[in-house]
Amino acid sequence: MNKKDINIGDILYWNTTGAFGMKISLKCKVVDIGKQWIWVQVFGNLAYNNLLAGNLTKEPLHKVTNNKVE
Repeated sequence: MNKKDINIGDILYWNTTGAFGMKISLKCKVVDIGKQWIWVQVFGNLAYNNLLAGNLTKEPLHKVTNNKVE
């Protein structure tokens, strides 16, 4: 995903690796856009995460493990 296509407040999916090397997607909300990083709040997580735009998509690429948490 290109950084210019991301807006504050967007609901996106962070495509990452979970336990045992499983590919997962985590639902998150964009809270800030910096020069390099996109700051997101992953649903079900108390801390903010800084990610590169290339790790985010509008649709999940893998199994979503936090879809029912908001």
